Amino acid sequence: MAAWGCLVALLAVAVVVSGDVDKYDEGRFAHIDVDEVLANQRILTSFVKCFLDQGPCTADAREMKRLLPEVIDSLCAKCTDNQKKLMAKAVLHVKNNRPSEWQQLSDKYDPDHTKEVELDKFLSEAASL
Repeated sequence: MAAWGCLVALLAVAVVVSGDVDKYDEGRFAHIDVDEVLANQRILTSFVKCFLDQGPCTADAREMKRLLPEVIDSLCAKCTDNQKKLMAKAVLHVKNNRPSEWQQLSDKYDPDHTKEVELDKFLSEAASL
């Protein structure tokens, strides 16, 4: 289930690291509207396919995908509260509305499913920020 990191990237919640090594840059992908991405099946599918290596990636998606291992391993430790909240919104949306793709993302980015319990705890906490 650590595929949530994929969706973080997918929805531009956690992005390029700024000069401050403690947090991700809040502004690099600020132009991406999470609600718009979640509401547009074509765009959401495009991001999911990119992260599953099943389709092309935009420049933004490619950069987001590059950060996935760190975001997943740290459970978004460098994310701001806003990024965490948006991530939880995005992950819960995909998890609840696109379970087949969620499973594929989870299998790819957390093949041993070792982050599932931590992810559920993170989502619960982040959603209430």
